[in-house]
Amino acid sequence: MMKWICITLSGLTVTACAMFTPQDRPNTPISLPSAYSLYTDSDPVPDRWWEAFGSDELNQLVGTALAGNFDVRTAWARLKQADAVARQAGADRMPTLDANAGAEKSWQQTKTDAAGTSHSNSRSFSAGLTAAYELDLWGRLAALHQSERLELKASAEDLAAAAVTVSAEVTTAWIEILSLHRQIAILKDQIDINQRMLKLQELRFINGQADALDVAQQREALADAKAKLPPLQLAEQQQQNALAVLLGQAGIGEFALTQETLPSLIPLPATGLPADLLAARPDVRAAGLRLKKADWQVSAARADRLPSITLPADAAFSSDALDLLLSNWVSTLAASLTGPVFDAGYRSAEVDRTRAVADEYLTAYAQTVAEAIQEVEDSLATETRQGEYITLLEEQLKASRLTFKDAHLQYMNGQDNYLDYLTAWTSVQTLERQLVDEQATLIKNRVTLYRALGGDWTGALIGGRFLEKNTGATKPAARTGGRTVSELG
Repeated sequence: MMKWICITLSGLTVTACAMFTPQDRPNTPISLPSAYSLYTDSDPVPDRWWEAFGSDELNQLVGTALAGNFDVRTAWARLKQADAVARQAGADRMPTLDANAGAEKSWQQTKTDAAGTSHSNSRSFSAGLTAAYELDLWGRLAALHQSERLELKASAEDLAAAAVTVSAEVTTAWIEILSLHRQIAILKDQIDINQRMLKLQELRFINGQADALDVAQQREALADAKAKLPPLQLAEQQQQNALAVLLGQAGIGEFALTQETLPSLIPLPATGLPADLLAARPDVRAAGLRLKKADWQVSAARADRLPSITLPADAAFSSDALDLLLSNWVSTLAASLTGPVFDAGYRSAEVDRTRAVADEYLTAYAQTVAEAIQEVEDSLATETRQGEYITLLEEQLKASRLTFKDAHLQYMNGQDNYLDYLTAWTSVQTLERQLVDEQATLIKNRVTLYRALGGDWTGALIGGRFLEKNTGATKPAARTGGRTVSELG
C-alpha cells in the first residue's frame, strides 16, 4: 500500500508542478522601432571603452571607483542579501530535522513519627528527534524558490548597472575637470594680455596717443576677465569634490589629476538595433528578470489556495540510566493534510495582488526599455547637432579673429575707436573658452552614448561563484589595484 501511495504522490507532484507555471509573455514588453533614427556602422562597443582614451590616469580612477564607489558597494551588499534569501527559499523545499535533549534529577525527604525521616531521589534522561517535510504537490515552494533565484540574478544586474553608471560618471567628471582646467588656463592668459594692454594704454595716454576713455574701457575689460575666473575655479573644485565621492572617498586629498589637456574624441560605437538593448543593458535585463520573478510569485499564490501535505516524524528516547538511553525509544510517523476551507477571500486577494504586482513590473519593464531607447536616440541626436555646432563655432572664431586683426590695424592707424577694437578682442576671448566647453560636451556625450548602449564587460565584476550558480558560466574577475572587485565585495 505504501508503495502505491508514494507512486501516487510522485505523480501528483510532477503533474501539479506544471499546473502553475507562469504565463507566456511576448519577447518584448513594448513595440520597438526597427532602427534608430540615426544609424552608425562603426565597430562594436569595446568591453572597457574608457581605455580608448589612452589615459592611465583615467584607467586608475575608474578602477578605484569600481572597487570603492558607494553605489557599487551597496549593490554588492544587496546581491549578497539576495543570495542568502535564495538559499533560504531553497532550504524550505528540504526536510527539517531538530534535536532535543534533557536531564532531570529529583530529591525527596519524608518525615515520619517513629523512624524520623526518609530520603529518596531519582533521575531521568531524555532525547528526541523531530523531522518535518512538506510535499510540494502544487509547486508552491518551487515557485517561491525560482522567484528568489530570479531576484538574485536581477540583483547581479543591478550591480552591473551600477558599474556601468559609475564608470561613465567618473569619466564624465574627469573630462569636465580637464575642460574647466583648460578654460581657466585660457582665461589666465587672457587676463595677462589684458593687463599688458592696460599698461600699454596708460603709456599711450601719457604720450597723448590715447584718451582717458580708452584707458577706462581697457580697465573695464580687465576687470570683466578677472571676474570670470572665480566661478570657473569654483566649478573645478566642486567637480573634484564630486569625483572624490564617486571614488568612495571623503575629500580630494588622496588623488590628483596630472593631465592638462582635453583627451581626443574616442571612436563612435556601433549602435546596432533597438532590440539589442534588451540583452545589452543590465538595467533592462534586471527589469525583465523582476517581471519573471513576479510571474512566479503569482504561481506560488495560486498554489497556496490548494491543500498541502506535511509529513512529520518524531523519535523520543528516555531512560533512568544514561547508558540505557537509546534502549528505550518511541517513534511516530504521520501525515497531515491541511487546506483552506474559509479564509474570507484572503488567498484569492493575494492572487489578485501578485497579478497586479506583475502588471506593475511589466509596465516598469516597458518604461525601462523605452527610456533606454530614448537615451540612445538623444545621444545620437546630440552627436550630430553638437558636431555641427562646434564646426560653426570654429568658423565663428576664425571670423572673429579676422575681425579683431582688422580692428587692431584700423585702431593703430587712427581709423577706428578703441571700443570697436576691444569688442572684437573680447569676442575672441569668449569664443576660445566656449569652444573648449563645447568640445568637452561632445566628448561627454560620446561617453553617454557608450553608457546608453550598455555592454557585457560588467560580467567579470560579479565573480565566478555567482556566475557559475546562475548562468553556468565563469569569467575572470576584473582587477582593480591588486584585488578583484569580487574580493572587495
